Amino acid sequence: MNKIYWILVCLALTAGAAAAIGKKDVRAIIEEAYPGAKITEIEKEKYQGKKIYEVDFNHDGKKLEAIISLEGEIIKVGIDD
Repeated sequence: MNKIYWILVCLALTAGAAAAIGKKDVRAIIEEAYPGAKITEIEKEKYQGKKIYEVDFNHDGKKLEAIISLEGEIIKVGIDD
């Protein structure tokens, strides 16, 4: 019984860690990493074969674009053409 309990606990923890974030979470991630950022667009896209969020925003007078994984990791930030 004890072994089954720990297997269930581990499954519950890994299932929660794999949960995808939403646009509200994406906003919070950008605002934390770039205080004062003005987000202009958030879209779900594909990057290197994986689903991601693409975020266009302005910060310190620059137009930037961020790629954020569905797990909440900032993958890449660059100048938006």
